[in-house]
Amino acid sequence: MSCEPTPLPPDRVTDCAPFEIVGIDLAGPLFLKDGRKVWITLFTCAVYRAIHLELVNSLTSDAFLLALRCFIARRGRPRKIYCDNGTNFRGAFNDLSKLNITQNI
Repeated sequence: MSCEPTPLPPDRVTDCAPFEIVGIDLAGPLFLKDGRKVWITLFTCAVYRAIHLELVNSLTSDAFLLALRCFIARRGRPRKIYCDNGTNFRGAFNDLSKLNITQNI
């Protein structure tokens, strides 16, 4: 009895630049010495499994959009973004929809 491994999704095996296809998630909260809370925005490259971290000071859509802007400034605009249906991600998606740049998000 041989067991064939299931094929990987096409986005995981395509030849592309790092961070062209990313997954985004939030981790935290982390507590700072002065009592404030921060969260880590985790950007993961789907092909190379590289990571990029950005700190945000709240879970709002605006804070996430700032983290996304910093990510894009350093790594370039991703072609495709995967994320869960968190309210901050949905709010950011709605804001980006108004700009008509949400084709692959």
